[in-house]
Amino acid sequence: MQSPENAAPRVYFIPFPTPGHALPMCDLARLFASRGADATLVLTRANAARLGGAVARAAAAGSRIRVHALALPAEAAGLTGGHESADDLPSRELAGPFAVAVDLLAPLFADLLRRRPADAVVFDGVLPWAATAAAELRVPRYAFTGTGCFALSVQRALLLHAPQDGVASDDEPFLVPGLPDAVRLTKSRLAEATLPGAHSREFLNRMFDGERATTGWVVNSFADLEQRYIEHYEKETGKPVFAVGPVCLVNGDGDDVMERGRGGEPCAATDAARALAWLDAKPARSVVYVCFGSLTRFPDEQVAELGAGLAGSGVNFVWVVGGKNASAAPLLPDVVHAAVSSGRGHVIAGWAPQVAVLRHAAVGAFVTHCGWGAVTEAAAAGVPVLAWPVFAEQFYNEALVVGLAGTGAGVGAERGYVWGGEESGGVVVCREKVAERVRAAMADEAMRRRAEEVGERARRAVEVGGSSYDAVGALLEDVRRREMAADPRNVKEV
Repeated sequence: MQSPENAAPRVYFIPFPTPGHALPMCDLARLFASRGADATLVLTRANAARLGGAVARAAAAGSRIRVHALALPAEAAGLTGGHESADDLPSRELAGPFAVAVDLLAPLFADLLRRRPADAVVFDGVLPWAATAAAELRVPRYAFTGTGCFALSVQRALLLHAPQDGVASDDEPFLVPGLPDAVRLTKSRLAEATLPGAHSREFLNRMFDGERATTGWVVNSFADLEQRYIEHYEKETGKPVFAVGPVCLVNGDGDDVMERGRGGEPCAATDAARALAWLDAKPARSVVYVCFGSLTRFPDEQVAELGAGLAGSGVNFVWVVGGKNASAAPLLPDVVHAAVSSGRGHVIAGWAPQVAVLRHAAVGAFVTHCGWGAVTEAAAAGVPVLAWPVFAEQFYNEALVVGLAGTGAGVGAERGYVWGGEESGGVVVCREKVAERVRAAMADEAMRRRAEEVGERARRAVEVGGSSYDAVGALLEDVRRREMAADPRNVKEV
């Protein structure tokens, strides 16, 4: 029988059901299993089907890891259509019922913890009920933040000090106080400007509730990217930060990276193979990769401007017309179809093997919405970013990449889109600016060198002795220490 100090810590990982959260959490669970944890990834059934392949392969290779699928209580929440992931919602009107259905997972998760006890829970920061369930059973709980410490620090400062209330217009810059660097934003670039119904007091209360509930923060980041903000966030919240990323590097060059997030769609696998074969025929660093994640929905006129700008740039491109714009792929401007026909462009409708594409030698830059997963994947691949934030904290991530790390440039988006109301948002970046910024990014050798240096540091971080490798070990040791302290056999008699 194993003693507590050398037993595999039993850790549950539970993400919010959308790819931007579930994919890195799946990587995280596999990472911890590879380091000796007994990992259980808790997913809705549809997401279990989408992500289960990589977990099954890890288990077959000897890791202690499994998926536990929960049935989303859709009917009880008034959610129709069988939607089990946020990227699958056809309209914003279903976001409310979907959120209710996700919250109704709380008793199911609590019951799971009672029936199959855990030594720790790593919970998505937007699922506070997971922390509550763990706390009631005196299980240590660690919040997986979903973004980096820079963005978390900016958001915290905005909520606490409200500098945005002191400017006269949406485009007047203001200084975000209390940060290690001078960071300036405008009201049009704030998360609250793009999230409908966002109320600062509600966010503030939720933030402090999260800080009280968590034992520590698990962050998909690494020291060489934002060390001062890791330290700053620890100091501000009084809780340790375990920066364990980039977690996408847990995927090798085989099936894991090629199938990451795909599920069982055979046509998507065919499309992925065609895209990589197309890249194989291109010179090194000659292609710009364009993808805006699973939740972005540009209005038709912005899709047309983007396409015309890519075609007019004269640069080879791979464009993932994915997420909510996938149905628009057949309706792209004629100049895009002409670029595709000439061999200068390649369009993918729907899912793409993003990590594999970014690692390809032909890719020289990445046009992205600056979701944190995309930012860390670009950093891990050493690819410079052309930042086009759309909503939520993405403008803060742009400020890190462009203003502090120097591994990217802005495409020129001065405002985002209100999530769910994109149709009325019009054109944010015109075709001329798209073409100009793509050409400039592909020609910027200094930016490329900085991105490559960050990529090398990212890879060193996850190797034995690296900062992220050590952070995984530190978190597992923290779990073991708390488990030992809670064991009544270790209480000394007085």
